[in-house]
Amino acid sequence: IDNRSMVRRSVLFITLYMSWLSFEWAMIFATETAKSGAEVGLIIAAVTGPVAALQGFVLKVYSDARNL
Repeated sequence: IDNRSMVRRSVLFITLYMSWLSFEWAMIFATETAKSGAEVGLIIAAVTGPVAALQGFVLKVYSDARNL
C-alpha cells in the first residue's frame, strides 16, 4: 500500500492543511478580539504551538524517510 509513500504524503498534506487552518484562525482571532495584546499572544501561542510542533515532527519524519 505504501510503495509510493502515499501514507506519508497524506499525513504530510493533512498536517500542512491543519497548520493552515490554525494560523488562519489565529489571524481572524487577533483582528476580531477585544482582549489585550498579551492575552491574544498567549492564546494564539497555546493554540498554534502544538500544531507547529506536530508539523515540525511530521516534516522531519517525512524527510528522514526519503533519505533512507
